[in-house]
Amino acid sequence: MKQQTAEAESLMVMSSVTVQAPARLHLGFLDLNAEIGRKFGSIGLAINSHHTTIQISSAESFSIEGDCLTDDLQLKISQICQRFYDSFGHQIPSANRRISIRLKTVIPAHSGLGSGTQLALTLGTALAKFHSLSINTPSLAKELGRGKRSGIGIATFDRGGFVIDGGLKPNQTVPPILTHIDFPTDWKIVLVMDPHHQGIHGAAELQAFKELPIFPQANARLISHITLMQLLPSLIEQSADEFGKAITDIQGLIGDHFAQAQGGRYTSKRVEACLLHAQKLGHTGIAQSSWGPTGCIFVENGIQAKQLIQELEQFVDNTFSDDNTPTFIQTSADNRGAVIESTM
Repeated sequence: MKQQTAEAESLMVMSSVTVQAPARLHLGFLDLNAEIGRKFGSIGLAINSHHTTIQISSAESFSIEGDCLTDDLQLKISQICQRFYDSFGHQIPSANRRISIRLKTVIPAHSGLGSGTQLALTLGTALAKFHSLSINTPSLAKELGRGKRSGIGIATFDRGGFVIDGGLKPNQTVPPILTHIDFPTDWKIVLVMDPHHQGIHGAAELQAFKELPIFPQANARLISHITLMQLLPSLIEQSADEFGKAITDIQGLIGDHFAQAQGGRYTSKRVEACLLHAQKLGHTGIAQSSWGPTGCIFVENGIQAKQLIQELEQFVDNTFSDDNTPTFIQTSADNRGAVIESTM
């Protein structure tokens, strides 16, 4: 009887499910030293400039399509589906696996915006909703191999906003979320993107973590101190200037540690030039997201963002003679997380 019930439930499918998830900025680690038992611990924010959007609908045969689909993305989507059906969906009849997967939008890969995690969670959630399976996001992340170093993308998928996670204990697969705060909607972020450069990823990323020196415990303590006594209070009190100073200080400590692996405090020299120019103009809140190459500058409002972009565009025109120049995008926080729509 239990087997018949499971099979009956697996036949309950939606006609269409669409899931859209925001990109995220990874703004630093709390403790790479792990001397007191937990490693990493991350600071991050969901943003609304880039999204991964996937639609699943009933079809006569399994297919993957979309204008932004590449061979690499097709392979990744196939692998995610295989892992899903080998685990959570192992009881779903093969007839119900005849679905059309349409990749409608995608976060740029290896740009520091969390594309891999959001692809896995967006597709995994869409498959779960389509097959009427109740699976929470941390469970999906664990099964699909996400959250091994940072829980930011998992938390922002569910809730958006500003997030701090508590890092990983040995043999732990998904870090706990310590803080979630709605980010001030008036504050803006100027993204500095280098479409001709990629951040460290894959095997090179794993090798970099192995070869980096031990993170100084004094710096881990300092980052934690800044986070607790400056970064978080600045968000509660909505002080953009104090927030910017805290982010800049944290990023300096993290960036200098990773300089050995990424060739300097920032991955892209052209992004670095723009970030340093913004500092010369008096801006704080200077950061690189994850391994880059995307840089970001936090400002208090849209007027400041527009003016900064104009100044950076002029700087680029006067500095670089070729067409491989950074691009600039004004964005803001996404405080809602993934949006799920379904029809029967």
